[in-house]
Amino acid sequence: MGQLDRDALNQAFWDLGLRFQWDEALWQALAAFPDLNARMRHYLTQYQPHLLGVYDADFLARLIEERLANPVDPRVGMEAHRS
Repeated sequence: MGQLDRDALNQAFWDLGLRFQWDEALWQALAAFPDLNARMRHYLTQYQPHLLGVYDADFLARLIEERLANPVDPRVGMEAHRS
């Protein structure tokens, strides 16, 4: 898991409306977990437990994995649709 991976993950969070970012210290702490699903489950339980009342951790991990596989072009958005 490198810096680019963390940046892409943070961008995926933002794109999905999840207003949290994983800094280097948290990134290193979560590296002990075997996969994104386990990292998300731990993170949500420890830092964003209110989200688990609305979303399943597995569901959020799948959404994030899909976003990572299909990133949004940052040049496309509301600005591109202005007249």
